[in-house]
Amino acid sequence: MIVSSTKPSIDRTLILKTAASSGALGAVDAQRIMKALCNPEIRANQVAALVGGDPALSLRVLRVANSAYYQQPRSITSIERALAVLGTDSMRGIAAAACLDRIALRSNKNAVVDMQALVRHSQATAAAAESLAMIRHPALASEAFVAGLLHNLGIAVQLILDPSGVKSMAESLKVDPTTDIRSLEALLVAVGHEECSAVIFEAWELPESLIAVARHHHDPIAAPHAHRDLTALIDLSATVARSAGFTFTLEPAPSVCKSSSMTQLGLTQDEVAAVTDSLQERIAILTRALLAA
Repeated sequence: MIVSSTKPSIDRTLILKTAASSGALGAVDAQRIMKALCNPEIRANQVAALVGGDPALSLRVLRVANSAYYQQPRSITSIERALAVLGTDSMRGIAAAACLDRIALRSNKNAVVDMQALVRHSQATAAAAESLAMIRHPALASEAFVAGLLHNLGIAVQLILDPSGVKSMAESLKVDPTTDIRSLEALLVAVGHEECSAVIFEAWELPESLIAVARHHHDPIAAPHAHRDLTALIDLSATVARSAGFTFTLEPAPSVCKSSSMTQLGLTQDEVAAVTDSLQERIAILTRALLAA
């Protein structure tokens, strides 16, 4: 039985203070890099300089560029060449993956949420979103990949702000893994993970589309109309990821794909099933490509 807890509300200021001071998000580097890479007016030489100025990110870009995931016939040895071959969209995805990994590395190993499992779920959501987008909405594919990687970023802050509340959610989900996460958050925690993510993305001045996904990925119909397709992609892809076995503490069980998201995207059951069936193999390749250098 779930018992409602009485907790004070947590405002934007406290979310941002926690994100900035805890070190859990690598806030300074993540903000600078993601904001710049999401700027549609950024030039190729600026991207190269930005990535080249971060040795760890540079090494990762070259590692990923030469991985089986991108299947390049020749070895890529410079950031400029990697950018020419892969494009800014792929650079953005690699930077988002690095941001996600920093969360897992800095998180308490005794935390209620298994952050490594959350990272795998996020990677699977990203890969599924990219694949599903290519079927009907190819223009959204690269943005869907980034949105899938980052949509659960707020959980890291939620864990710090209200660890007892998150623990209560995890215990409730052990009893009934199918319980809706939003319903549990309304009962048991002081702030939802979607709101934490959205507040951080707003502070980073990321595109409105990514903010909408962060705030509404469990309820795409509530997203602004202009961003509803992208938000529905992440909602559907998170379900696909769980169905393929990529679950984590707060989303521990597969669930049925929402017909509303499938209708919004114009996708069929067979198309979604095909992406689900291929996801394990695709993630095995992606995981090897995204291993920290």
